[in-house]
Amino acid sequence: MLTYKAKGVLSDRDVWFAGVFTNGALEQEIVNEADALIAIGLDRVELLPRPWKPRQPSEWDPEALHRAIVAQRERLRAPSARLTSDRVIRAASRALPHARVTVDAGAHMFPATLLWPVDEPNGMLISNGLSTMGFAVPAAMGAAILDRQRPVIALTGDGGLLMCTGELVTIVREGLQVIVIVFNDRALSLIDLKQRQRQFESAGVSLPDVDWVSVAAGLGMAAFTASSEAELDHALARAAAGRGATLIDARIDPAPYGDMIRTIRG
Repeated sequence: MLTYKAKGVLSDRDVWFAGVFTNGALEQEIVNEADALIAIGLDRVELLPRPWKPRQPSEWDPEALHRAIVAQRERLRAPSARLTSDRVIRAASRALPHARVTVDAGAHMFPATLLWPVDEPNGMLISNGLSTMGFAVPAAMGAAILDRQRPVIALTGDGGLLMCTGELVTIVREGLQVIVIVFNDRALSLIDLKQRQRQFESAGVSLPDVDWVSVAAGLGMAAFTASSEAELDHALARAAAGRGATLIDARIDPAPYGDMIRTIRG
């Protein structure tokens, strides 16, 4: 098993890949099968702070393990008629399977880390622990400067991109193949969820409906809006075929986030 920051140390496609470890609810079925758990280089800040309750068991079957991982991912399919974060992740990882990916803090981080397959160290870059908003775009820029032969996808929320929009200028000026996917739900959705979980009134979490296509086009980027899977697939195909910077404004339904996070964390 891997924590978020260790994604890629073991390939998601390895027969013994056992998923992401956060001390959350989703992985407990597998953790409960372990006779012992050995933590290598573990930063405890990555774990949810809660009691340790796994029981001890039995023998391991790699085919059963794989079925459990597939079942985990199926549980993250959001039942919505609109475009959702998990559909964006699945489509982008299919369209650009060899891209490096950077992940911003926010509700979209959960489907990103669990559903995006990574086969090598640093194939996914994420700021876990501190979980800083505004990380994905400058991280993508740095990765693309170091390796100009490989496209980089930055997965960011609209709040995260508002914090570092100026970085898009540098991406264009340097001619970097960076594809910015904005999970646009016009809110700080993760903070909104946490407020509602604590039965607080929703305060300070709504965002304006930014026309990201106009912003990106004005800076010299190719830009697309996607409100459906067909529009998203078209935008991803154009981004994959290009050599420069692209922004995709993914207009997503935030409603499934609550159930998704309860499924993952419990």
